[in-house]
Amino acid sequence: MNILKIINNKITSGNSRSVTIKKNILLSLFIKGISIIVSLLLVPLTLGYVNSELYGIWLTLSSVITWLHFLDIGFTNGLKNRLGEAIALNDLEKGKRLVSTTYGVMILIFLPLAIILSLCIPYINWAWCLNINPKYNVDICNAMYILVICFCLQMILNVLTAVISAYQKVALSSSFIVIGNALSLIVIYILTKVYPPSLLALAMAIASMPIIVLLIASFFFYNKDFKKISPSIKFYDKKYVKDLFNLGSKFFLIQIQMLVLYQSTNVLISNVSGPQDVTSYNLAYKYIGIAMMVYTILLQPLWPAFTDAYTRKDFKWMKNIYNKMKKVFIICIFIIIAMTILSPIAYNLWIGKQAHVPFMMTSMVAIYVLVNSWSSLQVNMINGIGTIKIQTYTTLLGLIVHIPLSLFFSQFLGAMGVVLSMICVTSLYSIVFTIQIKKLLNQKAKGIWAA
Repeated sequence: MNILKIINNKITSGNSRSVTIKKNILLSLFIKGISIIVSLLLVPLTLGYVNSELYGIWLTLSSVITWLHFLDIGFTNGLKNRLGEAIALNDLEKGKRLVSTTYGVMILIFLPLAIILSLCIPYINWAWCLNINPKYNVDICNAMYILVICFCLQMILNVLTAVISAYQKVALSSSFIVIGNALSLIVIYILTKVYPPSLLALAMAIASMPIIVLLIASFFFYNKDFKKISPSIKFYDKKYVKDLFNLGSKFFLIQIQMLVLYQSTNVLISNVSGPQDVTSYNLAYKYIGIAMMVYTILLQPLWPAFTDAYTRKDFKWMKNIYNKMKKVFIICIFIIIAMTILSPIAYNLWIGKQAHVPFMMTSMVAIYVLVNSWSSLQVNMINGIGTIKIQTYTTLLGLIVHIPLSLFFSQFLGAMGVVLSMICVTSLYSIVFTIQIKKLLNQKAKGIWAA
């Protein structure tokens, strides 16, 4: 009981913003744990319902749809910042206009998109595109209708998650996906008992559950906690579209650049060294990435908290949190060093002799994860403040130099040359973003550093 009391006192000590961050971190860790368990259960259950070929088709189709998430052009990220500022200033009318405008824009983007994509689906030769048996063409078309409609609805309803994040309830916003996946798990289990294997049924089971969760959550929260900023067509204000677009488009460009940068790594390694080293890199990244995943959970609540603090000009609190997170990063260094040293044992227990991961590859990935984690600390705070112009230019530079740098290093180091390029590019990000956050916290940022 004394231990529980000490933990409770640690969580509830500090100002309300700090307490909110601690609670979000603990809840996020709990939710992430459930998410991992649900994901692990979902794979064998799905494979038990459909064969491996249908499951492979499903994964391919869902990954194609995932790329369409970027079509919101960063509006939800823009809303998260601007709404956070409005809440900090207690300007709830502006908050209501921002929320209503964002919903309006998302409807204008994704409703026509759903219609256009639905009209195109029958005219695409899916069997040829995916290199699969033509007998699945009709099934794929039917599944794609479900995926497209559910995806577009989800993108509109996802505005709620940005609203919740602006209220510094990051853990709550991430729980909807987990609840949706858990419901999918239950539905697929029922299907295995009562319905024959079907790609259409699988698509319905997995794609529709998040919609149901978001619809129920929207109805509940907009009638209770967020009633004062609930969306209304009367409060759609086109003057906020430009502001949301200007900020959101910067986040969008950064996301695209980072996606291209890191998605190109597997292709580069395969080209310079072969698919075997792609496996080695991915296994090392999955293993060392566990530490980065936990550290990312610690960082997520900082974005909305820094929006609130910066709006209120609470620089003392921001400096205090920054110093504390630097100490957490030092702990992270020791954990990753220990994971690297113990990696041969970990790989043996995890994958046995099915694949070999060189110790040097693990060490290089560990260095990259450490540099990336430090960069992420700066980025989460900068994103919360909303001064991301220099971030846009820096990530673009990284995108330009990564491929030639990878090809150069790979002449001497093979696959590890690609990882070395990632370390160099991310080190550039870390240096620039560290300079920027220090300027911002010391109120010395001017020009591009404050834009």
